[in-house]
Amino acid sequence: MRLARITLFILSCTACIITACGPQPLVLSRTSGDDIPVLPTVTPETTTAFFRPIVTPTPIALASDEPVVAVLDPVEVGSVGADTALGVHMRNLEDSGLFSGSVLVARRGEILLRHGYGMAHPNERNTATTRFRIASLTKQFTAALILKLHERGRLNIDDGICNYIELCPATWGQVTIRHLLSHTSGIPDYTEFRSFDPTQNQPTTRDELIARFRDEPLIFTPGGAYRYSNSGYVLLGSILEYVTGMPYDQILRSEITEPLGLNNTAYDRSVNGSDPLLAQGLAQPGVPADTIDSSTLDTAGALYSTVDDLFRWDRALSDGLVLRPETLALMRTPQLKNYGLGVMLNPLANMRSVHHDGMASGTRTYLGNFVDDDICVIVLSNYERADVVGIAIYMAQLAQSIPTNN
Repeated sequence: MRLARITLFILSCTACIITACGPQPLVLSRTSGDDIPVLPTVTPETTTAFFRPIVTPTPIALASDEPVVAVLDPVEVGSVGADTALGVHMRNLEDSGLFSGSVLVARRGEILLRHGYGMAHPNERNTATTRFRIASLTKQFTAALILKLHERGRLNIDDGICNYIELCPATWGQVTIRHLLSHTSGIPDYTEFRSFDPTQNQPTTRDELIARFRDEPLIFTPGGAYRYSNSGYVLLGSILEYVTGMPYDQILRSEITEPLGLNNTAYDRSVNGSDPLLAQGLAQPGVPADTIDSSTLDTAGALYSTVDDLFRWDRALSDGLVLRPETLALMRTPQLKNYGLGVMLNPLANMRSVHHDGMASGTRTYLGNFVDDDICVIVLSNYERADVVGIAIYMAQLAQSIPTNN
């Protein structure tokens, strides 16, 4: 299935809204103003009403004198807000066969919902810690890496791409890095070619991907229009490696995931999406989706992550721990059609939002911040028909009326 921006629409269904009668929402802790938000962890000695570890009763024979560590049920550990109006709505969608995945909703840094729904594998449920392929949410990471090089003077986003691209055709002579970031280059999207779907399960290389569209004519003058193009973000990956001399996944690790503690975010190197640690993609409940090898999406859509890591990422960006304030403002400045540099800026249901969604075979994803109320919504689904944008909008609307401690 092609990686592309999906049509926005609000899921039409009746929400079952109840009064939140459980414990108060959990708040992220910080040890200093410069630290990354720390999501709660659980040990058998310290638990809260939200975390109900289930200890395996069978004694374990140890080869050493190390203390026995309780085995925690991953379905329960870390679940927040499952019985609130937010959680009840998501459970209704799961019961109706409309959603499978993980959801996190927070307001002003306070987590209101953090829970998994549906199945990650035939005998394994999705939890709050399940890893999902995130498709086009990858673009935020690729854009941020380019902007970090821009800050350091290693490149300028208004440089022509032919300064950094080998075998650059003459037709790309007027294309700049900014054009690639903002989908205004005029370079056609290779995932829209007829040859993409039949070959999406076959491992490939970035050079081979670029060869697919290098000789294609531009569809408009660079900077003259907006047309979503994964080709541009594949080229950005090539530029990153040319400037740094390092592979993309190494750049990502050294510049973003390790410093921010995003331990469950990385490039999917599995063949045909076969990594058993990632949620299995579904075409419909119980029916596997067509397989896709993430190398065919590369730096436009090959990453995987969790709702926790994406929440840390959203907080780190907003708190200025990734980019300087002026660079973050540049990233979030509309270019054409309310698209910034790796993020979408169009209002959703009359709410201002910085967001992106993703779609690939067996996955639908959404990460957004509704800025007026600082409501962060993350929806990761391994069901390719899930209306993640509609879900996110409704979650944000519900979250507006939920009191918080911040």
